[in-house]
Amino acid sequence: MAQYDAALRQYLSKYKHPNETKADILKTINQYRDLRPSIDPFVFNDGTERQLVQLEGTIPVNYKGNTYNIPISIWVIDTHPYNPPMVFVKPTSTMQIKSGRYVDTNGKVDMLYIREWRHPTSDLLSLVQVLALVFGEECPVFSRASGPRPQQPLPYPGQPPYPNNPSSMPPYPGTTGVGPGYPGGYSAPGYPGYPNNQAGYPAAGYPSYPPQYPASSYPSGYPGQSGGYPPQFGTQPPYPPNSITTDGASDMSRLTQGGTVTEADLRASLLSAVEDKMKRRLRETFAQAQAEMDVLKKTQKDLTTGKERIEIIITELEKEKADIEKNIELLREKDNEVKEAIQKMESNQNLSIDDAVVTTTPLYRQLVDAFAEEQAIEDAIYYLGEALRKNVIELESFLKRVRELSRKQFMLRATIQKCREKAGLPPLA
Repeated sequence: MAQYDAALRQYLSKYKHPNETKADILKTINQYRDLRPSIDPFVFNDGTERQLVQLEGTIPVNYKGNTYNIPISIWVIDTHPYNPPMVFVKPTSTMQIKSGRYVDTNGKVDMLYIREWRHPTSDLLSLVQVLALVFGEECPVFSRASGPRPQQPLPYPGQPPYPNNPSSMPPYPGTTGVGPGYPGGYSAPGYPGYPNNQAGYPAAGYPSYPPQYPASSYPSGYPGQSGGYPPQFGTQPPYPPNSITTDGASDMSRLTQGGTVTEADLRASLLSAVEDKMKRRLRETFAQAQAEMDVLKKTQKDLTTGKERIEIIITELEKEKADIEKNIELLREKDNEVKEAIQKMESNQNLSIDDAVVTTTPLYRQLVDAFAEEQAIEDAIYYLGEALRKNVIELESFLKRVRELSRKQFMLRATIQKCREKAGLPPLA
């Protein structure tokens, strides 16, 4: 593929991601050598024209035990690989498009792989492989019936004409030049482009493309011309004949000798248009329903989470309520005890202070007695110092009494400390 490297570098000079696009194209044409890259003008339905790279050629398709070379054209847009390419089936003069689930009457391919294109999981090589699989299930072309026919048959409504000579193909809608008109006042309706981000295309900041049709002519190497496709797969069997019939009539695509469109052709075209419209409506309805379902699921999840949080709060409140009721009952009992003690003190006039202080255990009684005696010694030492200052007692008597009281005070403080440790009370500062 070295002969395409320099050409692709020139073709992709104005692309936003030239290196990634070139690698993707080279990987594809290395696997499918009948596909040849070129750069051609592409005219959109709004009249704008861009120079885009296209891969033209054939891909091998295994259909009902035979291998056919199906002609296709892949247009790579300038935001590749973040937006999907456009794929068309380009029949030769001996073929005719067979519309179905994946190909419309204009030859444009629309399938799930293109609609759900995502970089980097989607690439051109995988796209061609998927095309070969889906075309193997439903062949997009069939051979024309042999015999005399008009040199320029009129197309179906909505289908651009395909001339016998590829080099003289009239341009698609939006190009200069005028092709044969549609009968009965029908105009060629524009085929809608791929949905913009409907199936999760990464936007990447690039605008989506409008519906479009290629403006270039067929290459000179297609089957039906002198050269034909490269004989990669040996001698090919003829393309499968069309198997669609309507009300016992012959092939839908066969025109009358006068060159007019039959009623069966109009009916098939209308059915195809209605089918495409119904598919678009169903996709829109499904997308809307899916979005509403996602919103409802999120709301349900939020409500479930809120319910669990509320249940936890209710449980904590009930627990706090039980604790408060228990404390209220305890306070009432203590209040009654205090009231009884007050009444007893009021009725007893000759109340002893020592009898008023009642402890619950002997340890607390010992602690109270030691603390009271220690405080009394503290007061005695204070008054002895006042007496010495006023010369009431002599210094020798003062020192003797203070020494005795200090020794006793030390023992009492040691007793207090031991009692508090035994009772589990914090030590004195």
